[in-house]
Amino acid sequence: MLTGELVRVRSTKDGLRPGFVKVDERTLERAAEVLALFHAGVEQGHTRQELNQAVMELVGDATDHKIWRGMAKLVTDKADFVTEAPLPPPELRARLFGELGAAPSRQAAAATYKRLAQELDSTPDELKRLLFADRKEEQQIKACPIQDAGWLVRRYNVALVQAVLLKATQVTVTLRNPRSERLRQLFRSVAFHRLMYRVTPVEQGIRLELDGPASLLRLNTRYGMALATWFPALLLQDGAWQIEAEVRWTKRRLRKQLSLSSELGLVSHYRDTGAWRSRPEQWFLERFEALDSGWTVRDGTVLDLGGQGVVCPAFTFEKDGRRAHLEVVGFWRKEWLKRRLALLDKHGPGTLILAVSTKLEGAKQGLGRFGGQVVSFKEVVPAKDVLALIESCAV
Repeated sequence: MLTGELVRVRSTKDGLRPGFVKVDERTLERAAEVLALFHAGVEQGHTRQELNQAVMELVGDATDHKIWRGMAKLVTDKADFVTEAPLPPPELRARLFGELGAAPSRQAAAATYKRLAQELDSTPDELKRLLFADRKEEQQIKACPIQDAGWLVRRYNVALVQAVLLKATQVTVTLRNPRSERLRQLFRSVAFHRLMYRVTPVEQGIRLELDGPASLLRLNTRYGMALATWFPALLLQDGAWQIEAEVRWTKRRLRKQLSLSSELGLVSHYRDTGAWRSRPEQWFLERFEALDSGWTVRDGTVLDLGGQGVVCPAFTFEKDGRRAHLEVVGFWRKEWLKRRLALLDKHGPGTLILAVSTKLEGAKQGLGRFGGQVVSFKEVVPAKDVLALIESCAV
């Protein structure tokens, strides 16, 4: 993550504009120079302090020094640093100072250094260096996994946005015509980072409202890191999106607006696991298609629940103009199931079928008097039972 002094953001009357860099030949060359410096550091066993000094020499007095220092910071975050010493530095210090006593002479100190160095198969000068090797600046770089200069440039642009989101009070994300599987992928990431959110349907899409760290009274640093870490997951969406974020900027906490969209071409550095399907969903799809029922199966269509929320069914079925949907409910808490069923009972379409895992058998009372279509399953959703419900409820 970029620290405050490395963030390049221009504040205007209209809002905040991150200083994105172009992925052009010159920028790629400079990024490659930064990477080469770190890879050379791995070969030569440089410490953090030595790498920082090398970065400063590389950057010099260039006016765009924040870009290259920022990229170096991102590489440092990904690199592996270790503390190497024949003994743990605290133990080494305890032995040395214990032998020297409270007020050693120079001769006694030199003799003790020499004796201890011989015992540890080292030299006095090396021993002096290792004495405080556990300090962060003395850690040695052992690996630098980044090889691609293009990756580093794209990562830098995303990091600029993340740095701004650390100061957000609220973030509103609008997704246009999102695919159901991609939405589930996004919501899983929101839940994983424990973000506070609300979802409402809008014309041709949904609106996701996230509370920002600056809206909290306490723990805003931890929450801000969670929000910033979540942002690259949004970039995995393959549809159009827009962000409007209210930010408290500078020490004066001025209200500023940050506006972004998918048209900027920002690229996530997260590994895209794709439009993931659970095993029960995949197994059901294989068995349903084998029935050759004449029903077309596609990714689920996002359904509006009376403006109170949305549901992203796993599948939508179509035949002769009729339509039905299937949501697969796997491992969920009873409280969540109760809330979901209450919302579906009040606002849900009658064409939605719920496949509920029998692993929730102990919470069957959670189904209550739910009037919708329900089919239970253990490991595999019964395709024939779902087909019968589709035929009866599709409109």
